[in-house]
Amino acid sequence: MFRIAAACLLFIFFTSVLKAEVIYWVQFNTKAGTPYSINKPQNFLSQRAIERRIRQNIAIDSTDLPVNPAFIDSLNSMGLKVKHTSRWFNAAIITTPDTTLVSTLVFPSFIDTIEIRKNQLYKSSSTKFNDEDSLLQNYYGTGYRQIEMLKGHLLHEKSTGKGIWVAVIDAGFSNADKLEVFDSLYARNGLLGTRDFVTPGGNVFESHWHGTSVLSVMAANQPGSFTGTAPDASYWLLRTEDAATEYPVEEDYWIIAAEFADSIGCDITNTSLGYTTFDDPFFNHNYEQFDGNTLRVSKAANMAVEKGMVVVCSAGNSGNESWRHIAAPSEAEKVLSVAAVNNQGDTVYFSSAGFNSAPIPKPDIAAMGAQTTIASQNGNIVQSSGTSFSSPVIAGMAACMVDIFPEKNASEIISMIRQSGHLYPSHDVKYGYGIPDFSTLFKTEIHAAQMPETSIARVHPNPFSTFIILTDENTTHLTLYNSNGNMVFSSPVSKGQSKISSPELLNLPQGLYFAIVKNQNKQNITKLIKK
Repeated sequence: MFRIAAACLLFIFFTSVLKAEVIYWVQFNTKAGTPYSINKPQNFLSQRAIERRIRQNIAIDSTDLPVNPAFIDSLNSMGLKVKHTSRWFNAAIITTPDTTLVSTLVFPSFIDTIEIRKNQLYKSSSTKFNDEDSLLQNYYGTGYRQIEMLKGHLLHEKSTGKGIWVAVIDAGFSNADKLEVFDSLYARNGLLGTRDFVTPGGNVFESHWHGTSVLSVMAANQPGSFTGTAPDASYWLLRTEDAATEYPVEEDYWIIAAEFADSIGCDITNTSLGYTTFDDPFFNHNYEQFDGNTLRVSKAANMAVEKGMVVVCSAGNSGNESWRHIAAPSEAEKVLSVAAVNNQGDTVYFSSAGFNSAPIPKPDIAAMGAQTTIASQNGNIVQSSGTSFSSPVIAGMAACMVDIFPEKNASEIISMIRQSGHLYPSHDVKYGYGIPDFSTLFKTEIHAAQMPETSIARVHPNPFSTFIILTDENTTHLTLYNSNGNMVFSSPVSKGQSKISSPELLNLPQGLYFAIVKNQNKQNITKLIKK
């Protein structure tokens, strides 16, 4: 027998009086009879998703199986519209304009519970994204500081996210199909697709602006103007947020989107949305529920990591409010929860705090979320504030990490990033483990036979431009390697020669290099910067 809580019946009564549409979560109690099998995952997972599971040694299990289609047919035959289904939770999201229908129907035994997830008794008077200030129309020419703070420019010497798939779960992507800042994204076919889970079949480019700005933090690629944290990654744009209202059904849409991202093979999921309270106070979450694995949306976020995706979430902007704590799903145990700091690396007043009593320390890390460089829906490069933007700063960096470390699973990538925080292993409820240093997470791949006996080589100037001066008169050879471990310059040195000048040096790209200086008895190494 299915169950409807007494409180739910009360709201059915009120909504029936107002004749307003209601959205429900229908929880099934079995997957028996499903035509799908975990032995044939190609029927419900893409080849890319299957390969990601294999690479990370993640088993395909019953939670991956789709809902039994016969259950859906049964609900449809009863006059209920099935909007979405959830593989992970074995459930469906249904809608009906007849708000008396659910309370009068006799449901089959495969249904366990039915929950109201949205009604129209209350209207939202404000939006609720994890950004703090309205867009400031002052031009800001570069996103360098938000990357440099994390030593992300050094990480970009190893990867800019090419080949990595990022799902952006948000409220809409107004004009993202028209803006110049995304010209490179479209030119390389880096936009893989879109889905609207609020209005299935809807156009995500005609909804809200918020996701456009979030996307720009990662995908912008206008060198000299604004370059994002993963400019060569590929993106899926997924709408789950109904900006006009705030109801828990939006958490359910988030779950469906995460399952979709998993099924198509995404590597990273960024979400700059958070949930604590709702338009109807009946649905508000309680403090005790924020333990990292109680709320359904947080369970789904944890499961997404278990399925092999790095999930990055904004911590929220309630730090100066009566509810000052982080939101769901950012509080989920296994995700990477991102707080906000300013361009000096100091915590900002609006960034939500963790829970002192929580078993899992949150937030995890911090990135620049005050006056972050973004693109507005009008295409202007501006500054705006909020953990909405510190989250994609990190998500883009995480995409580069997945590319650099394909042998690591999602949990290992998240752990690496946590441990690179400047406070680690100490934790602060506002800072998390601190600001990551991504330059500590990789090693230059110079062959062992070429490694020096000592770490000091006498070369200057540093940074160099067109020439290098050698101060050891016994030097016989100079070799330069880039940060990928590739040799980019090699020159013998004549006896007594002190200056190496070459068009090859002049033409080297700006960045980090390793100089190996040999003499008759030993070889030395040092880091050089090409300006």
